[in-house]
Amino acid sequence: LALKKADATDFTKPLDKFIANTYDKERGQFKAQIDELQTLRNNAVKRLDKHESAVQMLLRYYDQATVMEAKLPVSESEVRVTFTWQDAFDKGSLFGARKHSAKTLHFEKACVLFNAAALSSQIAVTQNLDTDDGLKLTAKYFQTAAGIFEFLREYIPGNIPQATTPDLSVECLTALSLLMIAQAQETFYYKATQDKMKDGIIAKIAMQTGNNYAEAFKSMQAPSVRALWEKDWLSSVSGKQSLYHALAEYHQSLLAKASGAIGEELARLKHASSLIQEAENRGCTVADAKNLRSKVTKAHQAAQKDNDFIYHELVPSLDKIPAVQGAAIGKPIHLNNPASANFKDIFAEVVPLNIHNAVTKHNERQQELVESELKKLKDATQQMNSLMTELNLPAAIEDTGGDSVPQSLLDKSAALRNEGGVQKIDHMFNELPSLLQRNQEILTETSRMLDEEERDDKQMRDRFKEKWSRMASDKLTSPIRSEIARYKTIVDNALKADSIVREKYNKNRNYMIILSKGEAELKNYIPKAGSAGVAASSKSVINIRRQIDIIDGITAERQVIESELKSATCDITPKFLGALAADGVLRDDDISKENLNSTYNNFSKQIAESIARQQDVEMQLKAANQQFVAEKQSNNNLQKREQTLRDIAAAYDAFTELSAHLAEGTKFYNDLTNLLVKTQTKVSDLIFARKTELQALLGDLQKDLAKPDNQIPAIPSNHDRPPPPARPPPPNRAAAAPAPAGSTVPPTQPQSAPPAAPPANYAAVPGQQPQYPGAPPPGTYPPQGQPYPYQVPPGGQPMPYQQYPYQGGQQPVYPPHPSQPYTQVPGTYPPPPQGYPQYPPQQ
Repeated sequence: LALKKADATDFTKPLDKFIANTYDKERGQFKAQIDELQTLRNNAVKRLDKHESAVQMLLRYYDQATVMEAKLPVSESEVRVTFTWQDAFDKGSLFGARKHSAKTLHFEKACVLFNAAALSSQIAVTQNLDTDDGLKLTAKYFQTAAGIFEFLREYIPGNIPQATTPDLSVECLTALSLLMIAQAQETFYYKATQDKMKDGIIAKIAMQTGNNYAEAFKSMQAPSVRALWEKDWLSSVSGKQSLYHALAEYHQSLLAKASGAIGEELARLKHASSLIQEAENRGCTVADAKNLRSKVTKAHQAAQKDNDFIYHELVPSLDKIPAVQGAAIGKPIHLNNPASANFKDIFAEVVPLNIHNAVTKHNERQQELVESELKKLKDATQQMNSLMTELNLPAAIEDTGGDSVPQSLLDKSAALRNEGGVQKIDHMFNELPSLLQRNQEILTETSRMLDEEERDDKQMRDRFKEKWSRMASDKLTSPIRSEIARYKTIVDNALKADSIVREKYNKNRNYMIILSKGEAELKNYIPKAGSAGVAASSKSVINIRRQIDIIDGITAERQVIESELKSATCDITPKFLGALAADGVLRDDDISKENLNSTYNNFSKQIAESIARQQDVEMQLKAANQQFVAEKQSNNNLQKREQTLRDIAAAYDAFTELSAHLAEGTKFYNDLTNLLVKTQTKVSDLIFARKTELQALLGDLQKDLAKPDNQIPAIPSNHDRPPPPARPPPPNRAAAAPAPAGSTVPPTQPQSAPPAAPPANYAAVPGQQPQYPGAPPPGTYPPQGQPYPYQVPPGGQPMPYQQYPYQGGQQPVYPPHPSQPYTQVPGTYPPPPQGYPQYPPQQ
């Protein structure tokens, strides 16, 4: 079998980009592996030696493509690599060879396996059938080819739904598999004869060989594949069918002879003789046919002689003797997994894409869980701080004199200045619009590129209709558009969050400025009041301090919980890989939930206990504060002072909260930019590949339009009417008129009826004059004065008038014979002049 030829394919850029964008790897990190894959593919499509190493190299590339499907999927929307292969049975033509292109590893794998099977068949026919090792290798390679073709017959319909090349059709693969099995079985027949096995065994092997060739011949006769084979294949296969059935009958006749069944022997020899004749009639040129005929003839003559003189047995009819049962020894050798020996994955460091997606999903679920638990802590802490601010604690119990700045407020002032103060918040707010605008521009440009590509594709689809066979843009880009829509929603939500944060900042900004001043300025700003009348050693103050200490302890514990919660890790990849290897199915949701529960359940319990303790402390703090308020003396100046202290303390809490939110917002916009740039890069690569594909497909369609249309237009209905009856011949005026004196009149040809019209499929023999209804016989001129044959020719024959040179609608005038004056009569032929060439006689 001939090998399929392939066009060159470049893996480098598509794989490098996909790995970098999908697996978050550095560009060029897998350059060595990609180069090795490229070399493997180049070797697989070049001219191959007929050797086992070449088959193993093809199978190794097939194995690599198989493991790549799970890691680096080639498709319209992911790794865009185009594979183009030529039909193995196509000899090419003026307009190119039959080819098919596809962006799928399924097609690439099928073509590589086809070549592995074809190469195995080529190696099989080069073996020496005179040696035992040669016979074994021949059978092995034919059975290997049969197993591959059988695998492809089942693999292609479920994985490559669209039509490809004829050699990959189910009908062709079925015929090739059966043909390979027949040749393997034939090899076992050679082995049996060389080993001089018993005639009964040889007969069964020969019968099965003929049966296999019969099945192969039947499949090769299918209308969809009959035109693929070489011109002598069908006759050879059909002849071998009869030949091996004849061999089976011959060896079975030897068994009958040994058992004394002379009648059965004669019947089988007679049947073998007819089968040999049948094989020769079908064009079988195998030398064994001649040798077998000689053996059968001699054996039949000897048996007939013995029967005539000795046994006198009746020769039974063919249906009265038992049929020879076949023994199937040649069977397909099925593909192993992996198919090649000592296979090693080039991309072993890259996890399968479904594992990667499962890990990504797990990480997202983990992040959501961590953020949820952190939000519980932050909300609880914020609630606790709000309560402290509302009660003006601890400033209220520190400000018993009414004229100094509470120490807690001084600590907050120093912390705010150390952290950058208002200038830090202003700078972070000023950065947000530029980050936001950059993300919006990327989204807008990405959407524009997709819209432009979809518009171009729709124009081509409207122009070429169903001939525009590539995937529609709206279907191809649907996942990317959904992703872009999700990003737009995220940006819109971020805008709303930014406005809320800015509103809170504007409300507290003045107090932040005041808090960032020194102690003297704070003391001057805070209203003065008299003593609150509550001693620092009072029971209520001591109780409040105790609760504040508990709150400080809870806050410190939460900082530790938050740190440990953020740093907790759980490498889920080995568990996913182990589950996939053990079960063959990845139940990632169950594994992920189980792993997260085991990792974070303890944190959830600690946070719940911390919140419960906070609730108890808040109740006790409120009760102690009520007692404190009841004990202290209140006046307007004291209320103004407490409110000012409360507002300044709330400004510090707002500063802390805003700093965290703005830092998260900046990180969010930067991370979003990276994601959007990856998406834009992916879209740019997709657009470039689609434009290249558009030009190639447009060129193919234009080439198809340039091909000649072999369809013959329908014959008009008026051409199908029967021809009118022939006109009767006119009187021969030349015979009636006397010849002038002194002239030599050439003999006049006798009148005869017009010759019968030729059949509809008549074609003139090259070099002979075309014959039309009413035309003169070949090699002669029409008689002088005979009218032109104007009758309409039968359907399918050309009009006869094109042979006569009309000029201006006038009938041609030929010169008269030099020795005879002649007046041309319209509507008649002139006499044949001398010196004119005669038409060659019709053969």
